[in-house]
Amino acid sequence: MINYQELTDQELLAEISDRNTDAFAALYDRYGKRVFGLAARILNDAVKSEEVTQDVFMRVWRRGHTYMPDKGKFTTWLFRIAHNRTIDELRKLRRDKSRYSDDITERYDLESDDISPPEAAVANSEYASVREALKVLPEPQRQVVYLSYFEGMTQTQIADATGQPLGTVKTRMRLALKKLRVALDKEIYGDE
Repeated sequence: MINYQELTDQELLAEISDRNTDAFAALYDRYGKRVFGLAARILNDAVKSEEVTQDVFMRVWRRGHTYMPDKGKFTTWLFRIAHNRTIDELRKLRRDKSRYSDDITERYDLESDDISPPEAAVANSEYASVREALKVLPEPQRQVVYLSYFEGMTQTQIADATGQPLGTVKTRMRLALKKLRVALDKEIYGDE
């Protein structure tokens, strides 16, 4: 009888490709809590985090054969799937929340009078300028800025979620903010 707990990740994946449910259970036992933890740190919702965890392992069950050991460690592959699925869920939650919030605002006429139309126009213009400036950043830097400022994650959470070292996240953030500052200065002050 095979002790699946002693098999390597690659050996378990080979068994899973043959639809071995015991190997799948062993892989889930090995990484399920860590995948759930990653999702929970980002989503802050146990039910949604459990759904993400189930989705991630269903993808491993269906597509485990696509993992290529020569491209990187299994855990990197697994946690990239988990991170991407979690961010997709976060976007969906925010989109749904925004849609619900818009419906309530329209239904009960809850528009705020705290900001005047000219102030709103300036704020929208500034927001558009920042969005445009973000487009000039390389994708890794843009991702760090997005997760920090638009998703509200700390640098430590970003490092955990993306599987990057904390030092790399900090460096990318520093370089991104420097580039954004230059781009926004050009936008505001021109080519002086």
